[in-house]
Parts: sequence; C-alpha cells; structure tokens
Amino acid sequence: MAHGSDEHRWLTSAADAAFQQAAAKVIERARQAGTPVTIWQDGHIEKIPSDQLLPNVWANSLAIEHRAWLRRFDPQYPGNWEKLLNADQEAALTEAGVRRLLERHGMAVEPYESLTGGCRRPDFRCTVGDNHFYVEATCVRISTAEKKTGVKNLATGISPCNPMGMTEAIHAKCKEKASQFADLDGPALLAIGTFHGYAAMDFSEKWSVNFVLVGKPSMAWDIDTSGQQVGETRDVTGLEAAAFLRPDTTQGVGFARSSISGLLLCGIGFEPRKLLGVLHPNPVRPFDPALLPDVPFGRLELDRASSRLTVRWPEGDR
Repeated sequence: MAHGSDEHRWLTSAADAAFQQAAAKVIERARQAGTPVTIWQDGHIEKIPSDQLLPNVWANSLAIEHRAWLRRFDPQYPGNWEKLLNADQEAALTEAGVRRLLERHGMAVEPYESLTGGCRRPDFRCTVGDNHFYVEATCVRISTAEKKTGVKNLATGISPCNPMGMTEAIHAKCKEKASQFADLDGPALLAIGTFHGYAAMDFSEKWSVNFVLVGKPSMAWDIDTSGQQVGETRDVTGLEAAAFLRPDTTQGVGFARSSISGLLLCGIGFEPRKLLGVLHPNPVRPFDPALLPDVPFGRLELDRASSRLTVRWPEGDR
C-alpha cells in the first residue's frame, strides 16, 4: 500500500534516527567514562550523573521533569516510578511523556494510580474547569512495533512493511486495558505511545488511524454471470482488529470495550508531532473532545441500513 506521504515520512524518520544515534554515542561515552552529562532544562543547566543516564538527551530531560512533578504528591509516587523506570524504561518514559503532553494541552494533571496495588486504576486524573477525566498511559514497545510492522527502529531507506501492524497492536492494548476503566466516575482515555519511529508516524496519519476504528480492510467488487467485474471496487471490513467494534449476528456490527471513552495516539520522543485521538462510538461515559480542543478526534458514523462505516475528522481527512 503506497501513500503520497511515504517519502516525507521516511526522510523524517532518517533525520530523527541520525540525531538520536549521535546523541546516544555521546551518552554512552559518558557512561563508560563515569562523567556527568550537562543539559539545558527549563531555562537552567542540569548535570546528570553517569549512573542515572538514560539512552538519549530527550529521555534524560523528561525524567528530570517527571521526577520534579511527582515530588509534588505522595512520596510513594516517585519511588514507584523509579521502580518502573528500572524495570521497563519504555513504559516509564511513555507514562512521563503522556503526562507532559496532557499538561502542554492545558490540563491540570495529578497521579491516580493505586498506591497499594489493591486495584488497577488509570495513571492520571485530569481537570479542566469543572470537568475531569482519566488517562491510562501504555506503550507499544519497540520490539513489538518491529515485529508488527516489519520495520526495524531507526532504519534508514525504504523497506517492506505491514501497514496494519500498528492497528493490531492498538487493538491488543484496548483488550488488555478495558477492564481497568470499569468503575470510574468520569470518562477515560487510553493513551497509547511508542518510541518506534515509523510506528510513531503512523500514529500521526489520519488515513492510518482510521483503521483503528473500522478494522483491517480488504477490497471487494461485484461480478456478473460471465465473471466480469460490475461497478467499482470498494473497501470492506470484517471488523478484525477494530478497537471498539465486533461482528454481531443480529445487527451486523456490535460495540466492544465501551468502558474506554476514546484513544490518544502518541509518538513519544518525536516532538513536536501531531497528536490524534479517536472516540468510542457508544461509550459508557462519553468524552467531550472540547476538553482537548487542539487534538483532532476521529468519530465513527455507523449507518446500519446500508452497513456503511465512515470516519469523520473535524478538519477533514488531512
């Protein structure tokens, strides 16, 4: 499947890769030499000890910022995040990156995860005016994205890929997290991030995100009695890997995972990058996209009479 933006996407990916590789070499040398790295952080200089260095400048800056944010709350929160960082850097930095994105979009954000571990709760409670909603941050790991897309992270040049790979990965995350949103008093968004460069660009392309709502597509056409095609070729879906839909034997299309109000798709570590969202067509607790006015949210329209699915974006498909 080819798209006009592919060349631009690969050039952007190559530039990201070159910068990250250069920064990684500097950090690795500092680790080996046991010397700190100096970075510019929020208007002042920060020195990071060699034993606290993360793989790149962006990750180190984000970690410093997130630690400072967590210290404003219960002292157990910073300790829990450090444990996560030591066990799974991608998951911890995705959590921190999502928090940063929410704050940059005007949200007042506070931790909401359970401190006792007695129940699974979303990571954040967000407030804007008199309204609140919840956000759970999760990541599609680089290794998973490589397996799903067939594209190595930081690869340069053009190679074959599976354009539905990230649709499958997002579907799996929705299935994994839906029960976590069951008993909340407000709408809840699942924020899915990735550090995989090519996959992150998929997250910012509306044509790609459309498949998250309608599922994996195939092409169909009618034929006459002589075996010749009649009419135009059309896209159809069996709803495979659709985030919020499932086949229904009576109605054709049924709803699934209605505890999730919508999704935020985040390319973590590739800022600035367009943030996109999609809304559940029939959620238990609807999310008002006006709370995040700078984030375009795709909406699914279901016409049962014609069995037609259409994704609408507030500013069109581009």
